[in-house]
Amino acid sequence: MKNKNRERVHVKLIKELAKEMDFKAQFLSEDWITVLRKGNIIHYIYGYDWGLNPSSAQLIAKDKTAAYEILKIHNINAIEHKLFFNYNLQAKYTGQNGCWEEILKYAEQHKRGDIYSLICKPNRGTGGNDIYRIAKRLELESTVHKMFSKYNDLCLSPYYEISNEYRLIYLNKEILLYFQKNRPYVEGNGKDNLLKLLTEKFGNGGLMYQEDLQESLTDIIPLNEIRMVSWKHNLGSGARAQLIEDKQIKSDLKEIADKTAAALGIKFASIDIVLANGEYYIMEVNSGIMLENFASQKNEGLYNYYETAKVIYRKAIELLFS
Repeated sequence: MKNKNRERVHVKLIKELAKEMDFKAQFLSEDWITVLRKGNIIHYIYGYDWGLNPSSAQLIAKDKTAAYEILKIHNINAIEHKLFFNYNLQAKYTGQNGCWEEILKYAEQHKRGDIYSLICKPNRGTGGNDIYRIAKRLELESTVHKMFSKYNDLCLSPYYEISNEYRLIYLNKEILLYFQKNRPYVEGNGKDNLLKLLTEKFGNGGLMYQEDLQESLTDIIPLNEIRMVSWKHNLGSGARAQLIEDKQIKSDLKEIADKTAAALGIKFASIDIVLANGEYYIMEVNSGIMLENFASQKNEGLYNYYETAKVIYRKAIELLFS
């Protein structure tokens, strides 16, 4: 069977940099563990975690609720993540018998008329997997059941109408990369329906947007009309990275990212920030630096996404061996 980990951009970048920077790289456990050697110095990368962060900071960043709670006590704007344990663990760790009543109570606090305004996601998940938008009680119940069949816990968040979502790559008090995540969309031509537009632009992968769409796939999209096909900003779900050039936006983002890194005690992280209702909020802080989708984007003019990712890896390796 083909080893998909071997095809990761991460593996390719490390191999190239090993030759260029004169260190040795060894890949273990189906290429999920990377061993870096230079002289008598050895470092390990586990998945996308480089070992540059203190263990407590790394664990807090992986726990969405914990990160939110830490940022809250430091008065840093962050999207609330409310933790609920799987019912098998609820009694053991909290003394409560189940959590459904508490989940309903939280959902009622985030209701617009008869419609819930919630996001449900794994507390420790990554890559945009298993993230659900909840509008109805039946959706809430079925989603909670689905999540607890896979995870020990979940978190609920209020749904925000997000104007923009940004990602910053932070390393040792320096921002190495700023980009905006643009949601996937199609543009109408006045004659083709939504299904045809989706498959022409995204191939069979376009069908994954069905559950996010409010309209019918048979709707004809008017000429030049832009139709967003997903509410998610994840690069792994079809969003595209766009570099940020605006100096004021970069300055505003850097300010909240610096405060966040200092509060968590983190050295190497990707920091997701959203703009909603005119304010910036920390969405998530990831201690694992995953640049697979960014580095795989088609180059624009003279800008090379892969080479940008390589610069970031180079700086991280330099810090490891410093």
